[in-house]
Amino acid sequence: SSGQINAQIPFELTPGMQYQVIINANGALTTPTFIQLNSVAPGILNAVSGEIYAQRVDGSFVSDAAPAKPGEPLVMYLLAMGATDNPAATGAGAPGLNPGDKLANALSAPTLTLNAEPLKIAFAGLTPGTVGLYQVNFTVAPDAPDGNLELVLTQSGTAANKTLLPVRHE
Repeated sequence: SSGQINAQIPFELTPGMQYQVIINANGALTTPTFIQLNSVAPGILNAVSGEIYAQRVDGSFVSDAAPAKPGEPLVMYLLAMGATDNPAATGAGAPGLNPGDKLANALSAPTLTLNAEPLKIAFAGLTPGTVGLYQVNFTVAPDAPDGNLELVLTQSGTAANKTLLPVRHE
């Protein structure tokens, strides 16, 4: 669109290096810009309000109108979690859709807290069949209080953007 470009940084580029970016828009080239790559720079997908995009096992999304429940398993989506143990080629869908496929687990294991309480992570890695999208499968703590709770993911000492997870007991 006129205000956004979605692009995948190639997995093959070396972290710790600086790379030049030039955009070609309708035949006009931008001034070169440099980016520094880190091995991880996790970013949680969330709404402008700060509410996380989290999905239930049945495919429905968590929202203020349909908050998560204590003890409920959820999937959250992220970008830039770095290298995986079963790498996907740049531009190719991540493995894991076909029977027998090995999932692509993030090499740097993240930690996750909800209102500063640690949560158990069942999976952290590339989302099967997608290009450059990661997911973290976790379960809301059984004793989580009601409210918009702060969900914090940290990976290799780098905290992702802060997000809110609406939780309500039935």
